[in-house]
Amino acid sequence: MSAEGGAALGTEVMPRRARRSVTAPHWLPFAISLLIVVMTWEIVARLADTIVFPPLSEIIPELWTFLVDGTILDPLAVSLTTLAVGMILSIVIGVGLGALMARFQTVEWALDVYVNGLMAAPMVAFVPVFILLFGIGIETRILTVVVFAIFPVIINTFAGLRNVDRSLVEMAESFGASEWSLFWRVRVPASAPLLRAGIRLGTGRGVKGLINGEVLIAVVGLGALVNQYGTAFSMDRLYALIFFIVALALVLVWLAGWITRRLVRA
Repeated sequence: MSAEGGAALGTEVMPRRARRSVTAPHWLPFAISLLIVVMTWEIVARLADTIVFPPLSEIIPELWTFLVDGTILDPLAVSLTTLAVGMILSIVIGVGLGALMARFQTVEWALDVYVNGLMAAPMVAFVPVFILLFGIGIETRILTVVVFAIFPVIINTFAGLRNVDRSLVEMAESFGASEWSLFWRVRVPASAPLLRAGIRLGTGRGVKGLINGEVLIAVVGLGALVNQYGTAFSMDRLYALIFFIVALALVLVWLAGWITRRLVRA
């Protein structure tokens, strides 16, 4: 091998080795930040010594108790059933309306103001209205999930389908693709990232709507437990339940992304 070849090889290999040696695992920044949060929480809580801010060393055992003794299982089953029905309705209706808005400008003109206005509105203010109209049954809880979750789905579906690269559409049309084939084989795959983002955002907002509705109704589900522990000032149990709900929301958002990645491929 010539000197020039060796030098060229060296200049190509060494930066790669250097990059591998200095690249930290993707989980390391999160682990460090989590450790800082845990230590700060524990220290501040013990220094404050107040009932409203218990140390994590008192909260974590309560979270473990929830999982072991089954306290949370029945409320969780009720909440997940409500959330599943609400999210199915939100996705089906939201994708349908977003697709119609993207396809027909008349539909966009008719619905755009309402969709954007309700997206920005404080939806929790509608829960008392739903209670008056439908009572405190599952219908009200499902409707609360829907009004929280549906608008990100509509907006992202509309944006994804409306902004498909025109050259892709023209190429498919030149090969004689039908309107239906054009939609499923060109528009949907091209808009897949925004469709997935809308469903993930909708899932997160759906969990928020679920808990807000259940807290106000205070009859069943995880929201009823939040209300119960908050009213009794059982702060260690309340914080443990909040941590559980946050973890549940993260898992459900990840699951929504995982499912949609397989159903709607870019």
